[in-house]
Amino acid sequence: MHQSVIRRIMRSLLLLLLAQVIQLPASATALLTRRPSADDGYAIFEHPGKMVRLRGGNRLSMYCIGEGRPTVILETGFGGGAYADYHKLEPLVGRFTRVCSYDRAGYGFSELGHDLPRDLRHDVLDLHDLLKASGEPAPYILVGHSDGGHIIGAYSDLYPKQLAGLVFLDAAVLLDKKQLANAPAAIPAAEQAFFNQQLTQIRGCLARTEKASGLLTPRAGDYCLSPEDLKGLPPAMRQAVIEQLSRPDSWRAWLSEAEQHYDNPSDRWEESLLPHRWRHLPIRVFIASIPPLSDAEASVVFGIPAADRKALAEARAGRREWENLQARICEFSEDCRTFRIPTMKHEVQNAVPQQVAAQIEGLVEQWRRARDPQA
Repeated sequence: MHQSVIRRIMRSLLLLLLAQVIQLPASATALLTRRPSADDGYAIFEHPGKMVRLRGGNRLSMYCIGEGRPTVILETGFGGGAYADYHKLEPLVGRFTRVCSYDRAGYGFSELGHDLPRDLRHDVLDLHDLLKASGEPAPYILVGHSDGGHIIGAYSDLYPKQLAGLVFLDAAVLLDKKQLANAPAAIPAAEQAFFNQQLTQIRGCLARTEKASGLLTPRAGDYCLSPEDLKGLPPAMRQAVIEQLSRPDSWRAWLSEAEQHYDNPSDRWEESLLPHRWRHLPIRVFIASIPPLSDAEASVVFGIPAADRKALAEARAGRREWENLQARICEFSEDCRTFRIPTMKHEVQNAVPQQVAAQIEGLVEQWRRARDPQA
């Protein structure tokens, strides 16, 4: 799913994570502040990658470059398409080891088939199926952005022997049962109304693409496909996005993922995997750390009227809790480092790709030295 579509529903994602006891501000539109330039590595994603068939029959598009072990696997956030999250990071990692990203079922060039519902359990099992069918050998360093943190965290609990490291990129993750014990009993009515509005928009896009005889035409303010969705993209990537957002399966996948989040949260399945077995697993955590903001600045960042001091205070507190929760990841590993990056960009890997790549390279070299101390 393209980045500006995610931006338009980011408020609902953040409120959803709040319901899962993972706090974010009420709106994060300003976290996504800078469009990447056309030469940032989109060529990997302009055409289908290696099409890997899952046991269910559908094929996922996998984008792999580079050589060497261990293999780095890049997991996307809410929305499931690889190019927006990893067009900067993947080319850098491919310089020193094998690295693969992929589009989750229905997104990008991947086929949806009957691969539903799009819940956390399905995502984790699909990833396991994909890695096995692709022939990409373990061990893996799993990298997860945003909601992808849930996926790599759950995967590491199910398949700990396959892992050489974890990297969380401003990521959501369930750490312990204490988070669930403090969960709100119900989503506030205003938030639920916003969820319902987003679901209605997504269903509308699905209906339009099902009825369309050709590709959607970008229109200003169009939830399904606007010029903003294509801004800054090179021609081949632009055409790919138009084709992808014109496919009904893109919207079926998005709708299922949203419905599972809003109506059937997966945290109880995720809870069943606890406690984490990360004590001896090297972990790196990158946190997008918003600097102190005036009321006027916070109003823009969080999408809250400047006069609503109470709501602004709650948003600031929520953001602090979100950042502090990520920092707690290091409580579960003896080899963990946290990097607080002063940025308004939720895609912290796009804000400091060189720094993220350097830490991944360090994990790669650490694994190689453990195998061959003379290396």
